[in-house]
Amino acid sequence: MKLAFVIFRYFPFGGLQRDMLALAHYFQQQGHSITVFCKHWQGEKKAGIDVVEIQARGFLDVAGVKCFVDQFQLQFPRAEFDALIGFNKMPGLDIYFAGDTCFADKAYCERNWLYRLAPRARLYLQYEADVFGEKSATKILSLVEQERKKFARFYTTPPERFCPLPPGIEYEHIACADSQAAYSKLRRDLNLRETTRIVLCLGSGFHTKGVDISIAAFAELQQYCVDSVLLVVGNDKPGKYSKQAGALGIAHKVFFLGARSPVGELLHGVDILLHPARKELAGNVLLEAILCGCPVIASDLCGYAHYIVEHQMGEVIALGAAPADIAAQLQKLLAVDNARWQAQAATLNRHGEFYSRAPAALAAVETVVQQKTSLFKSLEWRNTANDTTVILRDELVESWKDEPVFDLMLHLTGKVAREMPDRQTLRFEHNGQVYYRKWHRGVGWAEIVKNLLRLRLPVLGARNEWAALNKMRALSIPGLIPVAFGERGKNPATRQSFVVTRELNNVIQLDHLFEQRELPPTIKRVLINKVAMIARELHAAGINHRDFYLCHFMLRESSLATGVPDVTLVDLHRAQLRAQVPERWRVKDIGGLLFSSLNLGFSRRDYLRFLRVYFASDLRSILREHLSLLQKIRLRARTTYKRDFGHWPSI
Repeated sequence: MKLAFVIFRYFPFGGLQRDMLALAHYFQQQGHSITVFCKHWQGEKKAGIDVVEIQARGFLDVAGVKCFVDQFQLQFPRAEFDALIGFNKMPGLDIYFAGDTCFADKAYCERNWLYRLAPRARLYLQYEADVFGEKSATKILSLVEQERKKFARFYTTPPERFCPLPPGIEYEHIACADSQAAYSKLRRDLNLRETTRIVLCLGSGFHTKGVDISIAAFAELQQYCVDSVLLVVGNDKPGKYSKQAGALGIAHKVFFLGARSPVGELLHGVDILLHPARKELAGNVLLEAILCGCPVIASDLCGYAHYIVEHQMGEVIALGAAPADIAAQLQKLLAVDNARWQAQAATLNRHGEFYSRAPAALAAVETVVQQKTSLFKSLEWRNTANDTTVILRDELVESWKDEPVFDLMLHLTGKVAREMPDRQTLRFEHNGQVYYRKWHRGVGWAEIVKNLLRLRLPVLGARNEWAALNKMRALSIPGLIPVAFGERGKNPATRQSFVVTRELNNVIQLDHLFEQRELPPTIKRVLINKVAMIARELHAAGINHRDFYLCHFMLRESSLATGVPDVTLVDLHRAQLRAQVPERWRVKDIGGLLFSSLNLGFSRRDYLRFLRVYFASDLRSILREHLSLLQKIRLRARTTYKRDFGHWPSI
């Protein structure tokens, strides 16, 4: 294959840059032709890999980035290459290596609306949407599952567009011929005693890597371990961090060594890696350390932090931990014999899971190229013309793409499941499969005005439900499977639309189940847990249901025998989608769920179980941090109950 890589700039100490070069080198070794396009290349170039520097005005600020992308698109000879693989978000990529965090999560969850109006934010959000948006066909090489969910939350990126990659540690980068010699040499180079304990901070971008947190924790460590030093290795300006160390009286014990590569000798020479990063998509340095027999203390925000716990090679820093807490963790791990860490590292190095990213990435690229050059049947078909949009998926693509779909929808025959003035739900069969078509005729101006007077956005058709179902599917939240959508007309009062979903069969509403059956406690517990998990994931995704009652949870009864209940949330006609669910809509959803359960024999313990799962916390923390929210939920449920039944419930 002839492949093009594009990256804004290359410098030898960046993690993303090293990932890019490692893949380029491996692909080239497997006989493929690689050309790297960038604005600036700093450092040595590998033989056999062509580098093309695109001349663009400006530095790599927002104007410089846009100028580079524009110039690249003008100059890139797309027809000469089998695929374009990007390492920064930009339009026109065949494949994107997801080596950076979700910018939309930062823009919408960590910053205010003014931040999103800035040119930088608008450009980066646009480039991110060009890669992850629903209209994009870019395949994504994904490093961390948590980050995949963030992208899916903001862009409804379908799961089939993601290809998860294993870690990709370069053996040459962490190689060390003699670990004991490296241990002694590092101390001689720094004029330290052989017994001095060395704490290492490794990574460029000192604020992001939490170097200030490390210095504060190291100062606290002095009351436990006086004969110790802190090494800070990475590409950044040490000025303010050196001043911080001086203010804490430990300047003579903190060494700033600049950037280093490779790092094998260094990691074998220190006693522990401290990495309290504020943000870290994956964190190759964590794996590099444990493979060198160096224990790690790292922030739980690091994507690869779970490997530390799974392989018992250190500890994770809890969110909000104080420097004294981190110092206690350092003291605990420094008391462990180094032989124990070395033995564990030897076991880990016998497995290939940490070194297998490049082969997995190549296999994914080969699949994409094969699909581009073959008669690959698309899983989705779109047609937008003359104020009409039609989207077909999966088995309906071949059946209906050449048909007048709106006429087909209008004249379907089947059993009417529900008839309303503005919409109809119809059950029909096609090629042996049963579907439901929800047809929206238009809500009329009266409904629109009524909602606007109540300061609510009116539901104009099937688009809300289509968008909510797609986002749920992208985030693996159990919902109906949408296979067709259509919308036509400019007038919001008369706009017609439809959504088609596959039928759920052999299911029962959860409220009917609890009414009709005396369930064993174990079954009741797993069902409560499942409903709470769906509620938690739904609200975390920025979706509120607005009709969040037990009657809209469907259970496939046969799944109870497995211990993993198959529960599906339905009827998302009025669902709302935002970056974050406001408190008033959380109150409405959870209050509605509580109301719908009040006559079904649930105990106080059952409700507390739901809260523990929904908030993913212990009861003491929940009652301390969310008491006001819980009181509003209870009031909402009680008020609704009084309205419908004429008396107050017992809760």
